[in-house]
Amino acid sequence: MSLLKETMDCKQISYAKPEKQGAYYYAPMAYNTTQPIHIQTPRMKLCSSGEAILDKANPTMDVEPMGNDFKFYDLMVAIDDRNVKETFKHNKAWFHKDIPLELIDDMYKRSCKPVKKDGKPQFTYKIPMAKGVVQCPLFDQHHNRRELKDLPQDSEIILVVHIRGLKFLKQHYYCDMYISQMKVFIPQTDKYAILDECLIKDDDEPAEVLDEAVVEELKQKREAIQTQILESQKELDSKQCEIDALSKHIAKLQQDLEDFA
Repeated sequence: MSLLKETMDCKQISYAKPEKQGAYYYAPMAYNTTQPIHIQTPRMKLCSSGEAILDKANPTMDVEPMGNDFKFYDLMVAIDDRNVKETFKHNKAWFHKDIPLELIDDMYKRSCKPVKKDGKPQFTYKIPMAKGVVQCPLFDQHHNRRELKDLPQDSEIILVVHIRGLKFLKQHYYCDMYISQMKVFIPQTDKYAILDECLIKDDDEPAEVLDEAVVEELKQKREAIQTQILESQKELDSKQCEIDALSKHIAKLQQDLEDFA
């Protein structure tokens, strides 16, 4: 599944005809006709702790941009605007009524509030729950699973938001969306600087002049020299035997010479 980002083309969003589901009507939305709309946010700052979020009757997460980049805010505003325009465009086919654009705009509950001067936009997203358990997974930057309740306020987080469709109630309607996945960036701060290698030198302890590699190299050289000495000794013994044999032969020749004289 590919995730959409703030560069997505809102004109590629398609809308199905609303169908009655209990007390409301629901119009599913898609991207390029068939693709589910999963949007990845940029890095955001968590406006409250995870514990405070879960204390709500209907948990929602409030986040705001880390910097002054308004691209994601502009995208959400563009989606809101398209939702209103498409509702006006199809209102006769959907509701068999000719509803003015101004009235449709008033009925629509926008996902983004106007940003105050020198302020930052704030986004509120629903957290899916089932029997009190969070249904969207939370990972850290190392892809380890984390618990939402353990997140402190101001945590850096990226969300994947699933935009499902338009939900029409009696007095108003809105864009139905929820968080489908979260990724938190947990600072890696070590409280203690621990040395893995022993660096302590004891005055009474004999110093290690040579390390193991040097000792092993010297050992191999010594064994090679001893082998050469043994081979030389064998060669010397062999030459000595030849010398002894020649000496005996010379002595015999000298004896034969004396006997001949």
